[in-house]
Amino acid sequence: MAEIGSVRRRIYLLLGALTIGGALAAIPVAVLAADLRRGSDVTVGSGETVNDDLYAAGGTITVNGNVNGNVIVAGGTVTIAGAVSRDVMVAGGNLTISGHVGGSVRAAGGTFTITGPVAGDIVIAGGTVDIGSGATIGRDLVVAGGNATVAGPITRNVAMGSGTLTLRNHVGGNVTGRVDHLRLDGAQIGGNLDYTSDNQVELANGARVNGTTTQHRPPTNNATNGFFSWLRALIGILALGLIFLFLLPRLSGRSIDTLRAEPWASLGIGAALVVATPIVALVVFLIGILIGGWWIGALMIPLWILVCALGYVVSAFLVGRLLFTQVGWGSYHDAIALAAGLLVLAVVTAIPLLGWLVGLAAVLLGVGALAVATAHWTRPARVAPAA
Repeated sequence: MAEIGSVRRRIYLLLGALTIGGALAAIPVAVLAADLRRGSDVTVGSGETVNDDLYAAGGTITVNGNVNGNVIVAGGTVTIAGAVSRDVMVAGGNLTISGHVGGSVRAAGGTFTITGPVAGDIVIAGGTVDIGSGATIGRDLVVAGGNATVAGPITRNVAMGSGTLTLRNHVGGNVTGRVDHLRLDGAQIGGNLDYTSDNQVELANGARVNGTTTQHRPPTNNATNGFFSWLRALIGILALGLIFLFLLPRLSGRSIDTLRAEPWASLGIGAALVVATPIVALVVFLIGILIGGWWIGALMIPLWILVCALGYVVSAFLVGRLLFTQVGWGSYHDAIALAAGLLVLAVVTAIPLLGWLVGLAAVLLGVGALAVATAHWTRPARVAPAA
């Protein structure tokens, strides 16, 4: 038994070191000197200027002042009315951006509204997306959402993956992607329109495509194959979760405790890690080609995928425990709670449009909680001074 305990402890330390190392590597060096804020209500006042990158997590986040740097935030309700000199990365339930953004906007949320100018790209995933006529997009628009309306002009291209997309202004380049319903309401497309849909594009109020228009029919899905693919994915993530539970029971328990106690902090940290890791991995890989060590960047990607999968497992584990608490089951094995939580998430994530939002939230929340729990777990215990 002592040998088994020793082996398990070594596995703990190895996986803990890998997780912490990946987490630290994924955070840009500038974060160490950034403005970090969190709480139920985080506000940057209208007379305040942040001369650094701003990282914030909370229930309600309001940025009325100016930020001379990047803004990376996660919250239930996020409002950015001040000017941001560089990029905005945001995740939340309700997102509103009305200030000037000097870089690009990358966002995921339930409802997204933008009415201010953006100098770079907008990459947005949301249930409802509304880009007003006061907004301008200096580069490309990448939009995925249930219902998206874009009234502002777009300098270059549009890539879409929406249920319903309405374009109401000038698009300088091409419009491509998959959509259920596409409406061009007075829009002028400078390039080509190449879309996949069962429905023909609707042209209204003088809308025009200067290039060619090509419609593709989506392939028909076999329901039986789809079910077996869904079942295989569920079994695979369950197997990973069981390995995690049995090899690292304390870490898994602390992770869901962290997620339950600090959901907004977990969401913010998870979003930062999930977004930053591939970018850092690419930079490390490219630098490694020149000076050596390219394999470190290559190794970070599969490690990132593993951590994202474990984050999903952590969220499912908490869902299972909460479910059994609600039905009054006081005695059960953790493996049963994990299986129940994964089944619930698997069913919900199969719902079109809503599903991927729930899945993304589960990954971000779980990754953040896992990172915080690992950091606490590997921290050396303080020894009380002798009397």
